[in-house]
Amino acid sequence: MIRIFIGTDADLHSDAEKVVEWSIRKNTSSDVQINFIRPGWKSGCTGFTNHRFLVPELCGHEGYAIYLDVDMLILGDIEELWNYKTPGKWCTTPMRDDVSVIDCSAFPWMTEATAKVLHKNQIRAKIPDHENIPEVWNHCDKWQPDTKLIHYTDLDTQPWVFNNHPNQLISDLFFEYLDDANDNLN
Repeated sequence: MIRIFIGTDADLHSDAEKVVEWSIRKNTSSDVQINFIRPGWKSGCTGFTNHRFLVPELCGHEGYAIYLDVDMLILGDIEELWNYKTPGKWCTTPMRDDVSVIDCSAFPWMTEATAKVLHKNQIRAKIPDHENIPEVWNHCDKWQPDTKLIHYTDLDTQPWVFNNHPNQLISDLFFEYLDDANDNLN
């Protein structure tokens, strides 16, 4: 079972929650357990910036988990992403940790209290530098033939809020997945 945690601020992201969940389930060949992280407090510009740092504690500091932001659409098989798990590491795409595969046992000091108190960059500084997930797993506001994950990062053009994304293809993909999610999720 692949454990997946998705940071969200449900106030604004109910459609995005449906899309990220459906896109995982539709494109994955493995059993997944999807957990939305809504701890009742907000952080950073998105409201869920530091939620990623709750994952080790939510897993009892045991095993592995994937962390994703809610503003994503998954086009690849999440099992491929899962295969980047590395003992003792917090694996990410270059320059970003919003797509992560985490060895939860390697971060016993990471708790909700830590996530609330420290700024995101301070926590990042304590994570061993290990980036080995290819960029195709975090294409920010773009699509290419090898894209496995679209990340709608620009808060001013997220399709579920404004429907004015400059890249019509990835905006259309979002609404295609939203229609499917509304038909296929409870």
